[in-house]
Amino acid sequence: MRRLTLLSVFAVAAVSFVAFRPAATTDANAVEGVWKALHVTRTDAEGTQENEITTPNLTIFTATHFANVRTGAREELAEDPTDEQLLAAWRPFNASAGTYEVKGNEIHTKIIVHKSPNVTAVQREASAPFEVDGDTMYRTMYRTFTNQAGTVTWKVKYVRVE
Repeated sequence: MRRLTLLSVFAVAAVSFVAFRPAATTDANAVEGVWKALHVTRTDAEGTQENEITTPNLTIFTATHFANVRTGAREELAEDPTDEQLLAAWRPFNASAGTYEVKGNEIHTKIIVHKSPNVTAVQREASAPFEVDGDTMYRTMYRTFTNQAGTVTWKVKYVRVE
């Protein structure tokens, strides 16, 4: 009888934990922290592709600023690298930083610093819907292309790393 009571207490506790788990939020404070992108779902006119993100990356949100650094696969540089080797190492690297603001369920970013001087010169702005569920964040980015791809959507899954 005691065992049945103990099992009942655990069952009620487990159901309560799941039933009263906080819902996903778009609260601005939930964004603050250090995030690593793990997965991306890309959708265009031709269909949907799912990809794990295995290359190094970090996105940092403070109260009002963000920074994002990511890279593709790169080979180690030789002791005295050639210009071609340096360019090959630099090409897959990307970085940006600037300010952001949460409005409703969207993160509005304004880039102040970027790897590309063209982006920095115009201080590119973008908005992306987001949702935070505990230590997981999802952001959806849209790009419209003039070729056959039409609108391309990337939904990126991040995990908190701090």
